[in-house]
Amino acid sequence: MLTKTQPGGIVLLHDGAGPQTVAALRTILPDLAGRFTLIALPAPTSEPQTLR
Repeated sequence: MLTKTQPGGIVLLHDGAGPQTVAALRTILPDLAGRFTLIALPAPTSEPQTLR
């Protein structure tokens, strides 16, 4: 993931994977933050979205 990330890319992580996710973030986030501007996407709303 670190070698494939490019400007404008989106990194998706699942929060239910357990402690290994937190451990990985300790490496991933400093690396990405050193190379890119990181922006958190807004949390989804509780209202379901309808595709039109």
